Formats: sequence, structure tokens, C-alpha cells
Amino acid sequence: MTFLLGVLISFWAVSAWAVSEWEYEIDPYYSNVAYYQTLDDSPVPELGERSEAQVYSDLFFSSYLPRFFLIEASLNPMPVLGVLLKSDDAEDIYDDMTVTRKLNLVEVATAGFEEPYALSIFLGNMVKYRTKGGDHTQSKGFMGYLASYGHLHIRKNELVQDRWGEFEWKIKGDRITTERLLSWSFRVGTKIHDNPYVTDEYYVAIKRERVEEKGDVFSWIKNGGIEFKYRVSQRTGKTIGQQIIIDKKIPLVDKGWVLSFGVGLVRETREKYSGPLSLEESNTAFVLRPSITF
Repeated sequence: MTFLLGVLISFWAVSAWAVSEWEYEIDPYYSNVAYYQTLDDSPVPELGERSEAQVYSDLFFSSYLPRFFLIEASLNPMPVLGVLLKSDDAEDIYDDMTVTRKLNLVEVATAGFEEPYALSIFLGNMVKYRTKGGDHTQSKGFMGYLASYGHLHIRKNELVQDRWGEFEWKIKGDRITTERLLSWSFRVGTKIHDNPYVTDEYYVAIKRERVEEKGDVFSWIKNGGIEFKYRVSQRTGKTIGQQIIIDKKIPLVDKGWVLSFGVGLVRETREKYSGPLSLEESNTAFVLRPSITF
């Protein structure tokens, strides 16, 4: 990780003339700030009108030669709040949120997030294009390799010391018109842990979201999203976890905001942890994720 960061900083120094940009996102569950820059002086390719399948193809056949990198720092505010509520200073509040022995409302709102923060580096390609049949609004697509690092792990709203590294190949992007936003991502990767009681894993994950300002607000197709992740142990190949979240999007056109209400299930098997962190049994948690995007 240190070596890779040094290489990228060197690229940054010798490419002062390259295209660069800062971006940020504020979200109750995943907030981040990122800086991206091309590795040479050529502009980001603009492909003109493209279908979603054509964007995949264009990115795939150009991803062997990365010409773009991104550095990102992210924070997961709601999971961090869940940790604070279960700490000794606020334990009474956490206990008051217990409905049954297996159901606590804090866990319902935070399940599925295992890190309070992450530092990430992406190396790959980016293209800009216009949606077929849309206006002249530019959409973006990304494909490449992502490395992330952190030193803490969240298990049932409690922090565990664990230096972890995550490495994945991913493709993501969006299709934007004046009335519609469609975003998507597909990734496969591996995650390794310094803590011997947290299982190293392989995983595959898919996420897709759609918002239409003038679409049927009750339609899950026009204003909704889905997220799925499947995880297996590196050592045994056995399933250690699955999750599926279905989002209902409600666009507030006058304000330019989007309300989101996600519901789903997060499952962890006994293969996920060992030793003093072992689960008594495999469990499936109900998840509720209210959110707002500005």
C-alpha cells in the first residue's frame, strides 16, 4: 500500500498539467471526499451517445492500460453512531432500543457496515458519454482496480482492532438526463484481516439505483434500487455472509433532494468469526436504512 501510494504521488508530481477534479458526497451511511486525476495530458475520452452495454464494452477493452487514478477518504456516519451508542457512556440508550433478544433498533439501522472509515486508491479508466435518446448531459463510467485500507472492524456495534486490506476489480457509472439518474456498479474482490479471528474472504457485489423526477413515485422500478453481496471464506470456500437491500427512492423535486428507505436482510454464518469473536449461531438480521441525498 505504501509503495503504491508513493508511485501515485510521483505520477501526480510529474502530471501537473493533467486533468484533475475534486468530488464529495454527503450521506448518512457513506460520506466521502475524493480527488481524481488523469496520468497524462490527454483529456477524458468523450464517447458521444452510448448505450449502457456499449459503455461496458468501451471500458473493458481499454482497462488494460490505466490512465486515471483516484484517492478517496470515506466515513460511515451511521455505523459510527451505532458504535457510540453501544459504548459505556451511552449504553442505556442502546439498551432502550432493544425490542427482543435478537432485535435491537440500532443494529437494524447499522447492520451490513463493518468499517467506520476507509482510505482508498483507484487505478483505471474513466469515460464520459451521453445517454442514447437523452439530452446533452454528460454521464461517466469507471473501470479498474481499487485498494482500500483501515485499522478498525465493527462487529455488532463494537469496535475490534483489525488492520484490513481490500482489493477489488470494479466497474461503475451513471446515466444522467435532466429527469433521470441511473447508477450502477459491479465488483469482485478479496478482503484480508490482520486480526486472526476475522475470516479472510472473497466476494461479489452488485448495486443498481434509479431516480426519475417525473416517474411514478410508487414504482420500485422507476424510483428504487437494489444491492446484493455474496461472501465466502478464502480458506474453506464456505459462505460467510450474504446481504440484499431494496431501496425505495422518493425524489423531492422542488428541493433537489432524494429520500431513500432501504429494507433488507444481512446474514452472517459461524464461518465469519472464530475464537473470542465467534458467533453463537448463524444469524439473519433485518435491516432498515433511511437516508437522504442532497
